[in-house]
Order: sequence, then structure tokens, then C-alpha cells
Amino acid sequence: MPRWQSAGSVAIYRSPFTYRWAVMGKPVSITISHDLGRDAALGRLRDGVDKIRDRLGMVKMQLVEERWEGDRLNFGVGALGQTVHGRIEVEDRLIRVEVTLPWMLAVFAEKLKIGVEKQGQILLEKPKA
Repeated sequence: MPRWQSAGSVAIYRSPFTYRWAVMGKPVSITISHDLGRDAALGRLRDGVDKIRDRLGMVKMQLVEERWEGDRLNFGVGALGQTVHGRIEVEDRLIRVEVTLPWMLAVFAEKLKIGVEKQGQILLEKPKA
């Protein structure tokens, strides 16, 4: 009978005749707090998608999927021949970003986290009076 064994972020599929490597991605979760309320934060995020698309293009990345489901944006970003899928959920006081990085891109997890937090805070910053 075939079995799965976990070896960190890689799972090995083992059967009597073969070994197969199934690469499991590295999950990255980012939480950004805000004081805008759900509707205003959602509006900022919807308006900011074009800016995000432009910034991705500057670093040779591309938004390949964008699907809104209520207060959730499901997205896919193409980079280095890989596609990263994730979602952004807008809540009353938080925005949650969750992505799963393919193993080849997992080394960029911390840089991604820092960059998303910074850009998210800029996007959600209240205008100064």
C-alpha cells in the first residue's frame, strides 16, 4: 500500500516500486491592522489592485489571477516560472494575507512578508488632515 512520509517541507510518496517527491509549499501568513473599518479598507484594496499590478510589473512579476468573493480576494502571481496562489481577507480591523510559496521561492518568504506588510500599511494609511 502506498504511503506518504513527511520530510520537513517535502513529502515522499512511497510505494513498493517507486519513490516520488511531492513538493509542499511554504505557507506565509501576514496580518496588517488598520483603523478604517471593513468597507473603507475593502475600497482601498480594490482601488489599489491596479497599483499593485504596476509594481509587480516593475520587478518582472505578473498578476495572473484576480477573483473577488465578497470581502476576499483570491489571487495568483507569476514569478520566476512559478505561480504563487493566495488570498487576502478584509476584516473590520485587520487584513489577512495568506500565500503558499512553491519550494523554489520559499527562500524569499521573509522578504515577501516585509514587503507586503510595508505596502499594505501604505495602502491603508489614513490620509493626514
